[in-house]
Amino acid sequence: MLLVPHRTEGMGVEALPEDYQKLIAIVAGRTEPVMAKDAARLGSENTPARVEPVRGQLRKPAELGWLVRTGSGRYPPR
Repeated sequence: MLLVPHRTEGMGVEALPEDYQKLIAIVAGRTEPVMAKDAARLGSENTPARVEPVRGQLRKPAELGWLVRTGSGRYPPR
């Protein structure tokens, strides 16, 4: 079973684990594209070691249709 399911029409963020719901809420709450370091800073921890895991957590939902990833590695709100 996938931790993050593929997004299908009509599927809400409640289908995602809580950590991913929080990240998607951070991205959706912004007006400009978010970088992983911004999402880590806005999340629960504000340490440099937290950026790489957040980058991975943002990349997975983008690959499965939950987020959009730009070529520069930013995540704009849908």
